[in-house]
Amino acid sequence: MAYASSFMPLPRLFVPFGMGAVGYLQFGEPGFVFPGIWVAGAMAFAGFIVCLVNRSLPGSDLLGGLCMALLLLQAGYLLARQQNQFSRSTHFRHYHQEEGYLLVQITEPLSERANSYQAITDVLYMGNDSIRHAAEGRLMIYFEKDSLVPGLSYGDRLLVRGRVSEVSPPVNPEVFNYKEYLARQNIFHTMYIRSGEWVKAGSNHGRSYMRLALKLRQRALESFADNHLSGRDFAVISALLLGYREYLDEDLRREFAGAGAMHILCVSGLHVGIIFMVLNKLFGFLKRFRGGNFLKTGFIILFIWLYAAITGFSPSVLRASVMFSFVSLGQSFQRPTNIYNTLAASAFVLVASNPAIIKHIGFQLSYLAVISIVALQPWFENLLQIKNKWLSKAWAIVTVSLAAQLATGPLALHYFNQFPNYFILTNLAVIPLASVVIYTALASLALSPVPWVGSLSGQILSIIVSILHQTVGFIEGLPYSTSSGIYISFAETMLVFLFVLLLFIYLVKQRRSFFLMALGVFLSLTLSCSIRTLKNGLQRYFVVYHAGRATAVDFTTARKTVFLASDDMIGNDRQKAFSVKGLRLKRGSLYERAQVPVHDSLPAKSLDGFQRAGDLISFHGLTVKLIHEGSSIIKILQARRSAPHWPVHDTSPFAVDYLLVTGNVRFDAKELLCNFQPGKVILDGSNTPWRAADMEETFREKGVRVWNTHEKGAYVRELP
Repeated sequence: MAYASSFMPLPRLFVPFGMGAVGYLQFGEPGFVFPGIWVAGAMAFAGFIVCLVNRSLPGSDLLGGLCMALLLLQAGYLLARQQNQFSRSTHFRHYHQEEGYLLVQITEPLSERANSYQAITDVLYMGNDSIRHAAEGRLMIYFEKDSLVPGLSYGDRLLVRGRVSEVSPPVNPEVFNYKEYLARQNIFHTMYIRSGEWVKAGSNHGRSYMRLALKLRQRALESFADNHLSGRDFAVISALLLGYREYLDEDLRREFAGAGAMHILCVSGLHVGIIFMVLNKLFGFLKRFRGGNFLKTGFIILFIWLYAAITGFSPSVLRASVMFSFVSLGQSFQRPTNIYNTLAASAFVLVASNPAIIKHIGFQLSYLAVISIVALQPWFENLLQIKNKWLSKAWAIVTVSLAAQLATGPLALHYFNQFPNYFILTNLAVIPLASVVIYTALASLALSPVPWVGSLSGQILSIIVSILHQTVGFIEGLPYSTSSGIYISFAETMLVFLFVLLLFIYLVKQRRSFFLMALGVFLSLTLSCSIRTLKNGLQRYFVVYHAGRATAVDFTTARKTVFLASDDMIGNDRQKAFSVKGLRLKRGSLYERAQVPVHDSLPAKSLDGFQRAGDLISFHGLTVKLIHEGSSIIKILQARRSAPHWPVHDTSPFAVDYLLVTGNVRFDAKELLCNFQPGKVILDGSNTPWRAADMEETFREKGVRVWNTHEKGAYVRELP
């Protein structure tokens, strides 16, 4: 690469454009913004024209640049707004009625779930017996499993009936926001369809190139299966080469993530970069001919996009293909170019075609990694001059790993709350192996039509993939391979980036002012973490989570938690990670002091302010009465119902702060209130929605405040 040119207009232009897109995606469209943005845009355009015509005016360059930035900010905002289908008047939500039908078209291959098949569809029409409207919008459909659904494929059209539901927001604090994730893909509604509630209305619609790409990917998968790849080896090669991760189980994902090698299973810049380097050398001879540079570039771009087609045009491969296509174009001009301009140009294309991509984790990590490698890796590599060929290559991998990790590590910590401690060891072992796997896999696909040669190449590929898998498993199994349970806020993440940037500038420029600024940022970061740690050390709260059909309650004092849960929740790490881990991470309360089953009626010792006697819980002065199938009060009420002459004592209701109703227990709420006077009733997710709704209505009629987690999500109570 040539770095002679320091002229970087495109990055400076992309920043306001990207900020405009992020502004709309993050904050939506407040009523006062949209009218004002046109006025601001008109003024900025007029100011830019004035500065362009009168270049001699004092400050015209600065003012013109500011006006251009405002125009790009507006362009990014409006483009993101325009591509949001939910805000359009033609969206199917404005017309659809439960008794009507929708004509939908499948836009992605079906994905199998435990109890259903999932399909992403585009709505084309909606109607009923008397009306038909053209409509638009994306709809996620879940099909009940039967023998017909697996036969559906990309481009099929279906007539479907059913209830359309909006995607629900998170029901627990600090958990993954699935609604926001789907909204970035223009998916705002879901539908569950039972067998017999859909009819196939056409085939082979959609984009022809996409149908061809999916057929190529399916043929590649079949080729690997025919050539003796199976089980976990088949799952790894399907993900590594084709980006098809349907066959990856939880253990495989955990191993690769724990070793810091998950990027190997996500077809992205690394894979396309390896192919780019191979193609660069393979077609290098074309430079000897007149116009050979452009011919070489054409072949490289052609084969890169052919590989993208084989992967089914997965989003990560599309990002990498656009990026390396621009890099290849930049090289073809045989004159000094700036890699940052090339990267910014590719980012412009991607964000302009899909503004929501700028908030995708993959997009952010990909560009951060490449920018950091370009900026930092040469400096790291020059720290040591190694003459040995193989040691030099190993050092190059180490420096690339360091540069990439410095940029992506803080963001990965923010999103995933873990850090692979042996990432250098992982990359030293995995990157060469992954390269060999990619070369061998591509050769295996090319040779697959030749019976014995294809079979032999498949066996060789299976051995190499097995070595890769065992290597990752070995590294992940090493002591302290992963630092997990780390929380870092977004503001702290930005401080880490700023600290690394200022420190690097100081090391390169040797200017004391940058060191002092870096020190100030580091102190600010330390202060932020210290304040959060201090607050966590003083906290006292309890949370009733919405955990599906289970019960999960945290009683937290400082950084220690007593976990009250149903039997199916205790020890269920996967369900905990889904429901309760997010808040615990932020509050620093991952340590479980004790796990207390809901149905355990034995007295418990006092644990950090928590004390239980039967079904009555005391927590720092608050009283919580558990109402479940085995509760003594439920047994008494049932006995009264079966024995009309059961003696009734005329006593005042026992006052408690909370009644926590779990396990879908049945009782007469009016009778219960004769025995207890609650400040609030909490109905958790272990009660069925309709049962919870009935109980809520009855309690409210009696003037009792109710918190139904089906409707409101988790209940959090902070204590002084």
